[in-house]
Amino acid sequence: MRKVLSGLDLAAVVRELRDTIVGSRLSNIYQLDKNKFLLKLRKPGATLRLLVEVGARAHLIYRDIRTPGRPPPFCMGLRKDLRNGLITGVEQYRLDRILEITVSTGDGEKKLIFELFGEGNTILVGPDGLIKRVLRPRRMRDRELVVGERYAYPPQPEVDAVEPDGLRRLRDLGDLEVVRGLARLTGLGGLYTEEVLLRAGVEKERPCSSLSGEELTRIGEALSSLVEEVLEGPLEPMVVAEGGRWVDVVPVELLRYSGLEAIRYPSFNLALDAYFARLEGEEARKLVLRGLEEQEAKLKRMLEAQEKALRGLKEEASTASSLGDAIYAHLNELNFLLEELRELRKKEGGWRELRRKLEELRKRGPPFSWLSDIDPSGRSVRVLLDGFLVELDPRRTAQEVAAELYEKAKKARRKARGALRALEETREKLRSLREQTGKAREAEVRISPPPEAISPPEEVRRKAWYEAYRWFISSDGFLVVAGKDAASNEALVKKHAEAGDLLLHADIHGAPFVLIKAGGREVPRTTLEEAAQVAVAYSRAWRYGLGAATAFCFKPDQARKVGPHGEKLPKGAFYIAGRKDYVRKVRPQLAIGVSPEAEKKVLIGPVGAIASRAEAYVVIGPGDLKAEEVISRSLSLLRKMLGDIPLPPGAEASLSSLIPYGRGRVISGPHRGRAGERPSDEAL
Repeated sequence: MRKVLSGLDLAAVVRELRDTIVGSRLSNIYQLDKNKFLLKLRKPGATLRLLVEVGARAHLIYRDIRTPGRPPPFCMGLRKDLRNGLITGVEQYRLDRILEITVSTGDGEKKLIFELFGEGNTILVGPDGLIKRVLRPRRMRDRELVVGERYAYPPQPEVDAVEPDGLRRLRDLGDLEVVRGLARLTGLGGLYTEEVLLRAGVEKERPCSSLSGEELTRIGEALSSLVEEVLEGPLEPMVVAEGGRWVDVVPVELLRYSGLEAIRYPSFNLALDAYFARLEGEEARKLVLRGLEEQEAKLKRMLEAQEKALRGLKEEASTASSLGDAIYAHLNELNFLLEELRELRKKEGGWRELRRKLEELRKRGPPFSWLSDIDPSGRSVRVLLDGFLVELDPRRTAQEVAAELYEKAKKARRKARGALRALEETREKLRSLREQTGKAREAEVRISPPPEAISPPEEVRRKAWYEAYRWFISSDGFLVVAGKDAASNEALVKKHAEAGDLLLHADIHGAPFVLIKAGGREVPRTTLEEAAQVAVAYSRAWRYGLGAATAFCFKPDQARKVGPHGEKLPKGAFYIAGRKDYVRKVRPQLAIGVSPEAEKKVLIGPVGAIASRAEAYVVIGPGDLKAEEVISRSLSLLRKMLGDIPLPPGAEASLSSLIPYGRGRVISGPHRGRAGERPSDEAL
């Protein structure tokens, strides 16, 4: 599968971008990694996302991509200079792999230039034509990509593919294959160079010097025709497949792919998004597969070592037990032998002297004939018993030696049982891993649906004001809204808190204001406790891992922007005048639940509210696991109880962002919720 776009591919992309993104506003810029940038563009009724991988590709995407939280300095600079600017133009420099986006800002028109060749680069050029920002500063022989220098394009091919008048220079390249020569002169790349030669009826391996005038004319006509199709003719975007395997993605029909399957798309950008999504999926699958295979090899080595150790322990237990049995079968004779040897040692003057007379001793008959050897130091006596070589200690009785052997056999059997358990666990892990590996090998990468299955864009729903905050519906049916930061806290209290409502705040620094939209109604204790739990959970009580904390509630007119000594308070901070009511011993916990509808929703909120609306839920609290792992474990537990829980793209990332301070743990669950008592609502 091709991984980079050619200049001709980029020309087709730019044609479509002119019709889609010109006139939109650059809402934000994200740097996904060292080479990838995501431009979020807004226009009336639509949000567009342009993905640019410098050195490789640029196209609109129609799928969710997770964006990093904090941008690197270069991206921060682009945001500062371009955010909310108006896109007034999209161009390609000649047929080179250079994408230029003109952005009109308050201080003039700037050009955001993406170079898609080589290792790639991103350059911001100011209204004066000077480089203002550059991703990879470079000083080269023909140009300098440095802040303050005038931006210069790279050297271009000798022959302009749009007006290929200089193709006669091909002959000057001598024995070089014509396909290589044409690629060198035009910069088109291998795919489209081969297509030109195929359309011209010229063999690609021919030496350049052998081309006739007529053949050069045919090559020129085929080149002009192909370029004209892409630049001016109707595009026929397609993914080319062979035997179910995706081969390439092209903007027009190519002779080179005649006879292969064509998966057609309504736009080249859509085709590129589907193609590269599959490519990334395949690469991710291969990476996962490689990791699984490495784990499998490691477990196999571990299994072999455990099997060997188990065999050794079994042999050790069997041998020690058999030796003990042999000693007990001849206990009296062996005790007699040991006693006699101790007496003879005294007479002979030592064990060394006694060993010299071993042959004479054997001639005395049993049990002396059983002697195999005597240690000169006197530490051991070896005897042959029933085919076993038994080592006795002349300083101890035969019973003591046998008891030691039985104890040794007992320990070996105990170790063998432990080793067997470990072995079974390893076998189970290996079986599970092999199953995962098999699934990974057989897994198909999900791709964008074919064009006929693509639904028209839905009408944009106008969001309610509280959807810009964290919010939930309490178990008593009250809307409860919480701030996210200083700015939203300020707006929540000043703009949305009205007479008859109730506000809460944790009695700890670094907590959100929480608003209960009561509208003059009496607020039940359950709703008060649920709102207090949100105030505490999103406070530093979670970060510090506290077991409980206190929250206080007050009326909106008690919140003042001036402190008790007349000092002005910063954004998001308020002085609370008058009496406050306290909710004590509030646990910093949240619940993750699944609503009972056919299209299940995953909800996050205070435990009581989620329990009242969920079919099942788990309880989470402060911990050291990353938010993504908390969500993953919670969903895994819920799926064991409820079965499959389909989630839309990006849902897990969205849920992870709701875990306070990005860390936590699963405390309990899954629990059965009180589903069906009332309709579920989106939580937080």
